[in-house]
Amino acid sequence: MCGIAGVYGLEDRDLIKRMVEKIKHRGPDEEGYYVDEKVSIGMCRLSIIDLEGGSQPIYNENGDIVVIQNGEIYNYRELRRELESKGHRFYTNSDTEVIVHAYEEYGLDFPKKLNGMFAIAIWDASEKKLILVRDRLGVKPLYYTIVDSKLIFASEIKAILEYPVKRVVDREALAKYFALRYVPAPLTIFKGIWKLEPGHYIVVDENGFRKERYWELTINELNGNESYFQEKILKMLRESVKRRLVSDVPLGAFLSGGVDSSTVVALMAELMDEPVKTFSVGFIGKEYDESNFARLIAEEFGTEHHEIFIDIDNIDILPKVVWHFDEPIADAAAIPTYALSQLARKKVKVVLTGEGGDEIFAGYERYVNELKYRWLRYFGFLLKPLRLVKVSPEGRAYRYLKFLSSKGSLVDSYVTRLEGYDNVNVLAYEMENGIRDMVKSTFITKDYLKNMTYFDIKYWLPDDLLMKVDKMTMGNALEAREPLLDYELVEFAFNIPSKYKIKNGVEKYIFKKAVSRILPREIVKRKKHGFNVPIKQWFRESKDIIDQYMSKEMLKKVDYIDAEKVMRIWERHRNGWNYEYLLWKVLNYVIWWEQYLGAIRE
Repeated sequence: MCGIAGVYGLEDRDLIKRMVEKIKHRGPDEEGYYVDEKVSIGMCRLSIIDLEGGSQPIYNENGDIVVIQNGEIYNYRELRRELESKGHRFYTNSDTEVIVHAYEEYGLDFPKKLNGMFAIAIWDASEKKLILVRDRLGVKPLYYTIVDSKLIFASEIKAILEYPVKRVVDREALAKYFALRYVPAPLTIFKGIWKLEPGHYIVVDENGFRKERYWELTINELNGNESYFQEKILKMLRESVKRRLVSDVPLGAFLSGGVDSSTVVALMAELMDEPVKTFSVGFIGKEYDESNFARLIAEEFGTEHHEIFIDIDNIDILPKVVWHFDEPIADAAAIPTYALSQLARKKVKVVLTGEGGDEIFAGYERYVNELKYRWLRYFGFLLKPLRLVKVSPEGRAYRYLKFLSSKGSLVDSYVTRLEGYDNVNVLAYEMENGIRDMVKSTFITKDYLKNMTYFDIKYWLPDDLLMKVDKMTMGNALEAREPLLDYELVEFAFNIPSKYKIKNGVEKYIFKKAVSRILPREIVKRKKHGFNVPIKQWFRESKDIIDQYMSKEMLKKVDYIDAEKVMRIWERHRNGWNYEYLLWKVLNYVIWWEQYLGAIRE
């Protein structure tokens, strides 16, 4: 695990060292560089596998293939045996070296051979060609830009900014952020800086730049009864957890007490020869503290349990969280995730987490709610005209009409669900945010549930949830692994018939039935809870950090924010209305703007 960075088309050792230094938090153990007349690449390493021999860059036998990687290849041992049988010689025991020889053997098809999470850069010196690859689900981030015929890339945008890149807010990205609370790939909040999409690779050489997709989730509806799917799910989960236990350093698990993280811990306890180290965050204030469920699992499976209790009203670390994100992501759960990562890093270098279960097995309440009202689409000819009714976008009637009018089609209904009913435009311009086109492109079947989960796997998962886990853990030099996102498990789970995913109003039905064989009943039956952060109360009380960044004077400085409208919405919120998510998006954007744009303009 590490951070990677590089420039194609420039020989500049000082620049690449500055880029790597900017992301040193991702890999404080050592650095490595390769520079020639055509390319400058570097990395900072968090040593996990082959501590002594796994230094990067890694080379082939001739020294003309150079690889740096951020991530882990979980099937590297099997792949190594396959490559050795074809005559390849290895000089390390690291997982990264299989990439070198897999590229030699399979060319640009090599990513299809990898099971893991990765952002990879390969320099083919003989062909003067740079290849960048991102894993299938987007667990590891990879950004790039093209300036003056040079391609600059890195694990984090802040490293790219070490090159003289013009810092301009992308208006389309900002509109999407205020609709979704994150910026979907390939955009970033910076105009001209891009995310490489999951399951894609880039090739750049003297002939130019091209981007290709090497993997996508496809529909292949599976046949089977409940018993078959339960057994298969549990078998694949066990195999996935086992793959992610390969490590030469101590590892543990994040444990919330929810069904996903509890399942991971239960399987780890089964597969490990020593007690699992588990880490939980609790909130001071009973209304928000669910640490008792985590404690129940810790006792059930005899883990070495560690807890941290934080004041739910302490948002002082928010600027640090935003800095690590590189762009605004209005996910309040990032605050406890960062605190939990700090705790875990004191004991381990690697944690397993439960991300992905809700997307692949349909665990969100919004799915149930959407299915509940889908019959309204038959009255679309009556509902759609309601959009034309002129009411104030800041009133209750607007929210109600927005809900009803969206039910005329499944696409419109899910767009409205994603954007929220309080999504008043607080930007100083009007433009289509493009969310409807995104949803429409992912609604590929007549199965409404499958379409919704496909959208969330393609966008919400990599651009919000996985970005949050990566940036908050790596901000503390901690590696996170997600067993529920093994791509083979994702392909299988996605194609389980929807009737087994939500049944009788129960989310994640087939998954819960499968893991009920290994988990206490209280955990399987409990209602889903995330990190319930009291944003609503924060904006109704006087909080120093909110007052600092949300002052009218500050809002007037920030690009594209309508300060008058924000202040009016905030006042309505104080008087009993609820605009918590909208205000949280404003706050995160303002903090980001001040750190990345405002500070350099002063």
